[in-house]
Amino acid sequence: MKIQSIAFLGAIAAAYASEDTTSKRLILLSDDHAEWMTADEVAALSLREIGFVDNTDRSWDAIFQLGAARLTSRNAAKEFPEAVAFGDVVDAVKAKINPDELADSLTAFVSEYANRVYNSTDGQQSCGWIFDQVEALASATDRSDLQITVRKFDHTWGQYSVIARVEPTNSDSGRVLSDVVIASAHQDSINWKDWTNDNRDIAPGADDDGSGSITILQSLKYLLASDEWKPIRPIELHWYSAEEVGLLGSKAVAKAYAVANTDVYAQMQQDMTGYVRPGTEPVVSLMDDFTSAPLTSFLEKLVTAYLDIPFTHSKCGYGCSDHFSWNKTGYAGAMPFETNFKDLNRNIHSQNDTLETIDYDHMAEFTKLTVAYFVELTQDPASTRS
Repeated sequence: MKIQSIAFLGAIAAAYASEDTTSKRLILLSDDHAEWMTADEVAALSLREIGFVDNTDRSWDAIFQLGAARLTSRNAAKEFPEAVAFGDVVDAVKAKINPDELADSLTAFVSEYANRVYNSTDGQQSCGWIFDQVEALASATDRSDLQITVRKFDHTWGQYSVIARVEPTNSDSGRVLSDVVIASAHQDSINWKDWTNDNRDIAPGADDDGSGSITILQSLKYLLASDEWKPIRPIELHWYSAEEVGLLGSKAVAKAYAVANTDVYAQMQQDMTGYVRPGTEPVVSLMDDFTSAPLTSFLEKLVTAYLDIPFTHSKCGYGCSDHFSWNKTGYAGAMPFETNFKDLNRNIHSQNDTLETIDYDHMAEFTKLTVAYFVELTQDPASTRS
């Protein structure tokens, strides 16, 4: 996740690394307000907690145009269920969720690499860890009614994004739909707080966003192990590269989907799912800015029906996480978050974002949300309903 007080670093890291603080970047402060700024001027934005994205390559201009065109399309608006309908199926999948398995998986992922920085050697290997895990899940399943694929979405900086796809080959009702349901996370990490010294290479990223990456990975595992889940829509799970330096991975993926006119039913970002600030009550905080209100309302229903904690609402700002890329390409995106935004985990983007800060019971709640999201939006209506 990028927060306003440090998000600027992705835009200017190269300038500082070369001790060039005079070169200017084209900074978007909102969709319609751009300024050419030096690194020092961008740093001043951060100190004032003003959010922005870097548009030096003008790629956001194309995305805004794609999004505007999609929103004017008669088929752009998606309707979501007014109530949950597949409680028996969700409960069957939920019963498999084990916080100890979440802990083991996150520990294996985080402990394998000193960092997962998008252009580092470790970062270029960490995406391979995710890819291999998904391949293993696909090989282990005996579901003849599902086709499971995993692919690398390549980027110029070396760390690729990973896209897993599960699609039905048949259904009890005879209906197979094409609009895909996406859950996503970003698998890169960064240590901005120490980036001017040697500790910058220590970026465990346990919460940001190891927790979200493992939440959706384990959700896939539990779904594939549940014969009760019989989808009529394809699902995809995305692990994005380079979120921490300006949503570079998700921007490229969402743009590619928009250019191809891919039919996306819904996208949900899981960015940080494992932290509860001491002294606060666990919640799912639903982001209200740069998200789909109808999809967010549907997530409220899922939390109420299937989780043991309540929902609240927050805002996280311009360019906050990868749902922003989908919102700007005109797709319905949403983002549930681990705390109210005022209770944000202050260990992120430092060497202190470690496994010791993770609450695996809290991660389990977000895993419940992910499997409920997939089941309720994809389950064959010919199967048992709640």
